[in-house]
Amino acid sequence: MKLKKIVTISISLIIFLVIATLTFLLQPSGHVQKFQKWIYQPELSSSENNQNNSQNHLDKKQLTVRFFGVSTLLFDDGQTQILIDGFFTRPSLTQTLLKPVQSDPKLLEQIIKDYDLKRVQAVFTSHSHYDHALDITELGKQLPIKIIGSESTMNIARGGNVAEQQLQLISPLQTMLFGEFKVTAIPSQHTPPTAVNNDLGEVITHPLKQPARFSEFKEGHSFDYLIEHQGYKVLVKASTGVISNQLKNMHVDTLFLGIAQLSRQTPEYQQQYLEKTIGTIKPKTVIPIHWDNFWEPLPLTQPLEFLPYLADNTQKSMQTLIHYAEQQHAKVVILTQPVAYPLQN
Repeated sequence: MKLKKIVTISISLIIFLVIATLTFLLQPSGHVQKFQKWIYQPELSSSENNQNNSQNHLDKKQLTVRFFGVSTLLFDDGQTQILIDGFFTRPSLTQTLLKPVQSDPKLLEQIIKDYDLKRVQAVFTSHSHYDHALDITELGKQLPIKIIGSESTMNIARGGNVAEQQLQLISPLQTMLFGEFKVTAIPSQHTPPTAVNNDLGEVITHPLKQPARFSEFKEGHSFDYLIEHQGYKVLVKASTGVISNQLKNMHVDTLFLGIAQLSRQTPEYQQQYLEKTIGTIKPKTVIPIHWDNFWEPLPLTQPLEFLPYLADNTQKSMQTLIHYAEQQHAKVVILTQPVAYPLQN
């Protein structure tokens, strides 16, 4: 009887520890509000309606960007819009692990309406993992846009029967023109692989129909994007990886820098990554991306949250980036909502 009681207590303790550990690992790895000094705050107006009008007025006057989480970025000069990546649906962690994932057409329809995406001419995909490319098919079905990316990206779009004339395979280092935007795809490197993200270099060889398992969205090669607009230069680097000397002799005004799992890398890797990006291209402004919890629904009114401890220590990653960037005399701006941020200021 005594032995049975000991076993029961031991099992109960183990269950408690497992639940406590999982609860901790699923908590946000810090609070973005602690970085208030660097968070972009649009000018406050006397009413929400006036604030919206102020944002719309800003859109029409200068080059802006909206950050929708991960590395989905909407660039807008008032005439033409281009998207980097297409990930709005954001399935929950449970959905992602246990069920096939798929784009939400009604959500995309609402976002297209809310942000006037009918002016988007192209979506450029950094790579073909689901958190970058899940919604490109639905975007291509609802909008007459070009979908530009690797062969894997093309096969994601083909899986949803997007018209072939809308698909454009990337030609690395060749500039593409859309309105006043000049966009150049630069071969890049993904964040180092993990146990659930070990498909680097693998290609989607056939049309991928949705719903599909997240693991079926193979990386299929990674790209950075150099965006030039009337002399203003932006580099979007979605993943926490870099090819040596690839960015040598490049200088930009603003760098959108992926920091997913930066804290999980060795101190040597972190230092080299920052040196080969911020330290090499000397941007005036650095805007971190791919730091948010992409298993949470897209908050249109609430700030994005950090990734859970299960995936990263985002607070540490953010602190590392800010410390290095400010040593290089670069301004750091954190975007936490999809508001129009002016680039040419």
